[in-house]
Amino acid sequence: MTRICLAFAALVSSVSAHPEPENASQTRAVVETAYAAFALGDTETFAGLMAPEIVWEEAEGNPYADLNPYIGPEAVMSGLMSRLLDDWAGISVTPREFVVEGDRVVAFGRYTQAWKATGKMLDIPFVHSWTVQDGKIVAFRQYTDTAALVATMNEPSPAGGVRQSHVGGFEQVALLPANRSLVRPEDGVMLADGTLLVADQVHGLVALGLDGAKRAFGDFEAAGYVHEPPDRSAGPNGVALEPDGVHVLVADVLTGAIYRVNSRTEQVVRIHQHEFGVNSARRDRSGAVWFTQSTENNGPDSEARMFAAVDTKPMDGALFRLSPTNDHEPYPELQRKDQGLDFANGLAIDEERGYLYVAETMADRILGYRLSVLTGKLSNRRVIARVPTPDNIELDAAGRLWVASPIGNALLIVEPETGEWSTVFHPRTRAHDRLMLEWRRRTEGGEPRLELFGPEMWAPLPGLLTGVILTSDDGPVYLTGLGNALVQLTRPR
Repeated sequence: MTRICLAFAALVSSVSAHPEPENASQTRAVVETAYAAFALGDTETFAGLMAPEIVWEEAEGNPYADLNPYIGPEAVMSGLMSRLLDDWAGISVTPREFVVEGDRVVAFGRYTQAWKATGKMLDIPFVHSWTVQDGKIVAFRQYTDTAALVATMNEPSPAGGVRQSHVGGFEQVALLPANRSLVRPEDGVMLADGTLLVADQVHGLVALGLDGAKRAFGDFEAAGYVHEPPDRSAGPNGVALEPDGVHVLVADVLTGAIYRVNSRTEQVVRIHQHEFGVNSARRDRSGAVWFTQSTENNGPDSEARMFAAVDTKPMDGALFRLSPTNDHEPYPELQRKDQGLDFANGLAIDEERGYLYVAETMADRILGYRLSVLTGKLSNRRVIARVPTPDNIELDAAGRLWVASPIGNALLIVEPETGEWSTVFHPRTRAHDRLMLEWRRRTEGGEPRLELFGPEMWAPLPGLLTGVILTSDDGPVYLTGLGNALVQLTRPR
C-alpha cells in the first residue's frame, strides 16, 4: 500500500486507573504501540501489529461501517484508514484509560479532528475494544458518538457538495473550448507557439488556440483515417511530441494505427498498422518508436472488447518497439519487449536518466525499466509506484511522472526513484466517494466493475479523465479525457 504521509497530533500519555496483573502488560503494550504508531503516521508498524485474519468493526451508525467487517490488514488500511485520512485533517486519537482482562483491552479516550470539506472540528469520546492473541491484534470494535460524527460530515460545504482537494494547490479555472465542441479529447501536446494539438475522434487531431478557436489539424483522411461509426470507429488516444519538437505521434486505440504528423506542414503519414489497438506511442532519440497495446481488441467490436478488459482481465497487454528507419518508410522490425500486462496504457521515456515507464491501469501500478536507447534493451523491470488506475503519463523536466487516474478522478505526481506520490487535483464529490467504495469492494471480490462507469465517476469534469498536457514550468496544465472539453488548471503560486 502506498505510504501515507500525514502529520498527526501528538499522542497523550495514558495511565490506567485500574490495576493490571503482570501477565496483562504485554497485551496492553501491543495496543499502546498501535496508538503510538497511528499518531506518528507509521502505517507499516500499525498494519504489522494486525493478525492476517483481523476482524475490524466500526460502530453501528458510523458512515465508515459501510464495509463492516474489515477483514485483514489490507482491508483495514485501504478500505478504512485511507478514507479517514482523505476525509479528515489533524486526526488525534487519544486514549486516556485502559482496562485489561485476559486477551481483551478496552480503551477509553477522545477523537479530535477536522472535516476537510468544511473545516468543522469534531471532538467526541470513544471506547475501543481490542483482542490480542500471540502478540497480534485479531479483533477491534469501536463505540463512539456516531450522531455527532454524521452531523459533522453532513454539514453543507461552501462548494455545494463538491470539494476540491488542494493537496498541491491546483485549481480549475476554465474549460477549453468554452462551447465544449471536442469529441473524445483523450490526450494532447502543446507546441512551441502555444498551440494545443488534441486528439479528436472526428478529425484525428484538432488545433486549439488559447482563445478557444478550434480547427481540424492535418489531413488524416489521406493517411487512411476513417471514423464512420458504428461499423468503423477510430479512437485517437495517445498524442506525443517527438524529440525534435516538430513531429507528433498519434496512436489509435481502436484501429491499431500509428500516425506521424509534421506540425509545420500538417503532413500526416501512417507509419505502422498494428493488429490490435495501440494505446500510446513514443519515439526515442535513436528513431525507434515504442508503443503499448492495452488488450487484443480489433474489428467492429474493438471498443467493446477494450472496455471488457476492465472486468475480464485477459492479461494480454504488451509493450512493443519499432526499430529505427528513415522517415516515411515502413518499420521492418517489430519487437515485443514485454507482455502479460493488465491493460498497458500510458508510456514515458526518460533518456537522461535511462528509464522507460509504462502505466498498467488495471493493476494499479506503474512499471519502470532500465533502458538502453542505442540497443533498445530493457532490463531491471520493477514496480516504481502503486497508484489508482494510471492512464496516460507525462514526464516533466525534474523526472517526475504526471499521472491521470480515471477511476480516481484525480491528477497525481509520482517520484519514480522513491515511489512516493501525491494528489495535486481531485474535484471530490460524495457520489464519487461512494462509487470508489463500491469499486474497491468489487475489485476485492472479483466482481464486474464496468457498469460503474458513468457521470458520477467523473463529475464535475466533462468526461472520464485520461491524460494531462504540461506546458512551461509556471504555465497552466490541461486535463484531457473522454468528454467534450479540456480542463484548464492553474499551478500553485
